[in-house]
Amino acid sequence: MKNLMYALIALMMLYFGLQHISLSGDQTQTVFAMSWLCLAIFVIGGNFAHYLYRPKQQVQANQLKSYKQIQKKRQRQTLR
Repeated sequence: MKNLMYALIALMMLYFGLQHISLSGDQTQTVFAMSWLCLAIFVIGGNFAHYLYRPKQQVQANQLKSYKQIQKKRQRQTLR
């Protein structure tokens, strides 16, 4: 879930950044703009790929771990 949030934040940054970047100008500005866009696309793609291709067992293990933590809290509360 954290990777999906990071990807959405990167998309928002890309949206606002594209309004201020011009691909026309001298060579230094063009190279910077193209490298910035390339990096932004890699960041967004990497976060989406991690979100889409994460192993299902890891998700189930995290859910089981949080369930066990909740059960321990309940047991401690009943003992008090």
